[in-house]
Amino acid sequence: MDKKIELRKKRIINIVYFAIFLAIAFLIIKYCFWIIFPFVFAFVVAVIVQRPANFIERKTKLKKSFTTTVLTILLYALIACVVVFLGMQLVDAGKNAVMFVRDKISDMPTLIENVRKWAVSASAILPDSIEKKAVVSLDKWFGVIRDKSAAEIARTIVDNAQGGEKISISSISTPLSGIWSTAKQIPSVFVAVLITIISSCFMAADYDWIVTFIKNQFPKRYDEKFSKSKRIVFQSIGKLIRSYVIIIFITFSELFIGLNILKIAGIYEDGQVLIISLIIALLDILPVLGTGTFMVPWAIYSLITGKIGLGIGLIVVYAVITIVRQVIEPKIVGGTVGLPSFVTLMAMYIGSQLFGFLGIFILPISVIIIKLLNDEGIIHIWNTGKSDEEAEDLTE
Repeated sequence: MDKKIELRKKRIINIVYFAIFLAIAFLIIKYCFWIIFPFVFAFVVAVIVQRPANFIERKTKLKKSFTTTVLTILLYALIACVVVFLGMQLVDAGKNAVMFVRDKISDMPTLIENVRKWAVSASAILPDSIEKKAVVSLDKWFGVIRDKSAAEIARTIVDNAQGGEKISISSISTPLSGIWSTAKQIPSVFVAVLITIISSCFMAADYDWIVTFIKNQFPKRYDEKFSKSKRIVFQSIGKLIRSYVIIIFITFSELFIGLNILKIAGIYEDGQVLIISLIIALLDILPVLGTGTFMVPWAIYSLITGKIGLGIGLIVVYAVITIVRQVIEPKIVGGTVGLPSFVTLMAMYIGSQLFGFLGIFILPISVIIIKLLNDEGIIHIWNTGKSDEEAEDLTE
């Protein structure tokens, strides 16, 4: 009985410590994230270059400080090349997207008419008396929308055509203020990038000292748990990232091949297959949501606008991607985390409410790390199915 009481006391103490840690982490992420982010990113880079630096040090006579500095600079050069390439592709894709949206807006009456025809044909399943009333109501409703849309489009065209005579300071003040506010951020961004690179070089060179300093802040009995926690977190998160990079690459390949087949068949007429495939594949980064957030609306829009072949083709491509993913994901990921989907969704929603867009990624990753540490007995927040005696041994 005394053992159980003692175990409960230890568990309560662990929960209190953990709650305090979460409160501090919340305040830091909420109010200081972008201030400390350069140093957090710098430390991550320092961790990444440690293994190759140690290998080079063992095989050569080069000092580790020199090796880590060179590797850090090379890693940032690689990151810069990737960012420039993706930036150029995104700018090109953005221009095409603007042209696409402009064309679709100008074709709004046709889209409304296609939706009306689809709604009328769908009402054929209703009884005759109800169908006639539904068709009359639909015609009247869509007529109002079509007339209003046409009037607004015409008004916009007229306003743009006469824009040379109606330009005023107020009409350009908002865009100019936005451009100026963005331009003012460039020096601070440049300084942050420079500080990050320099910090990465220093942290990579002094990594062993940093780790030793952190360990010295805890009692010696925690050294093993500290090392085990580091190994579990980095191995598990690294394996998870590696797994999803493979899945994203497979999804990208399927999209690229599928869209090119549709293009060769004359069904898909737009360009930018490469960048579209890449953007949709990257949506796999978002837990739960995935590629369906883009593919399904695109297919529905194509069907409504009369592009039946493209709509069916997109549905087939999406079905293939979904089936392949369901088959390969358990084998590639291999139950690394074992986090239920609803928990991931909750973490995404709560994270977005607490921290904005970054919370979509920060909180799910934090939950994954907490679960891994709890499963391995490093922390004790909830029971993992072990007996009281086993749990007590882990707390000692």
